Amino acid sequence: MEGPSVSRGFLTDLRNLDPRLGVRWNGFRHIITFDRGWGEPVNIHQVKNEDGSYRPCDQRDIAFVAGGDLCKEDMKSRLRKLSMYSEKIREKARADAHDNIKHMTADSRRQLANMVIRQTNQGKGNSTFRRIDPPKQGKTWDEIKGADEART
Repeated sequence: MEGPSVSRGFLTDLRNLDPRLGVRWNGFRHIITFDRGWGEPVNIHQVKNEDGSYRPCDQRDIAFVAGGDLCKEDMKSRLRKLSMYSEKIREKARADAHDNIKHMTADSRRQLANMVIRQTNQGKGNSTFRRIDPPKQGKTWDEIKGADEART
C-alpha cells in the first residue's frame, strides 16, 4: 500500500542521524523505523498530530529521534541520568522493604516469631497447633495455698 511520499530532505536528515533509520507507511500514518540488522525493522515513532490525526514528516520528528540518541550526550549528563535512575530504584526498594515490615507486623505474635526463626535459620519454630507444654516443676500457688489451709 503506497501512501504519501516523504520529502528527500527529511530522509537525508534522518539518515544523517543514523543510516539504519527509515520511514514506512502503515496505512494511516508514517512510522519511523530502526533496522537492527536481523528480522523486521523496529517501530520507533509514529508521525501524528496531538489529536492523533495525520501530518507529514518534518523537523519535529527529527528532533524527537535525535533526543533519544544517548551517544550524542556528554558523559556527565549520561552519568547524572544513570545515578538518578539508580537512586529512584534504591528509594523504591527501601519503600517496599518498609511496607513489607509494616504488613508483617500486622500478623500475630506467634507468626512473627516463626518468621524470625525461619529467616535466621534457628530451627523449626514454635508450633501453634499441637503444642506440648513443658512439665511443671515444683508446686503451683494453688497447691501451696491448699497445703497451708490443710495445716490450719
